Amino acid sequence: MKLARITKPLRSVQVRVMLAGDLYARLERYARYYEHVHGESVDPRALISEIVRAFLDADREFQSWSRSSANNQPRHSSAPSSSTGSTKASA
Repeated sequence: MKLARITKPLRSVQVRVMLAGDLYARLERYARYYEHVHGESVDPRALISEIVRAFLDADREFQSWSRSSANNQPRHSSAPSSSTGSTKASA
């Protein structure tokens, strides 16, 4: 299993995501697999952030780009705002 046991609480950031029915069915199946491997049930929605984290951590090209990009661009102290002025993430 690529996803390790979830050991820390999720941060309090709300992101709204719309999943196709077949993708959500796969997510539910993955939650059952998680329970089979780790012996603990988990809400499929709790897996989303962990799956995204695992994906980003495993993407070596992104890691390389991120390191070089961080060195070449000034850091911003706040989250970028959308064209409507909102800082909430939405997908």
